[in-house]
Amino acid sequence: MKLNKNRSPRQSRSGAAVVEFAVCLPVIMLIVLGSIEGASMLFLKQTLVQASYEGAKIAISDSDQADVVDAIEAVAAGRRINGLAIEFTPSSIANAAPGETITVTVTAPGDSNSFIPFGPFKNKTVVASASMVKE
Repeated sequence: MKLNKNRSPRQSRSGAAVVEFAVCLPVIMLIVLGSIEGASMLFLKQTLVQASYEGAKIAISDSDQADVVDAIEAVAAGRRINGLAIEFTPSSIANAAPGETITVTVTAPGDSNSFIPFGPFKNKTVVASASMVKE
């Protein structure tokens, strides 16, 4: 192949740079979006851990279930978590005897809390729980 003598080596390389960019751009975008989605799900998991811990902390004191739910929902609302579900073991914390373990489980769907609606966390549920002994 013979190069045109009027063109500089930089000008003859511009087409190759465009092709390289077109090949690399989807890969770079996939890595960036995957990183954002992974960080979003880690944030969701950490929020649920924090919410379940706060709920269990309140549940072991002499308080009713509504106070626990309010505290958990306050943590979730502050971090914009959607579709929160709360479960208690035993189901009625008011009837738990001192020394009994109370477990607060908080779940949220990955779909409604995802950055990418078609990502790897579609149809997944993120779960966190905290257990403490009632005082």
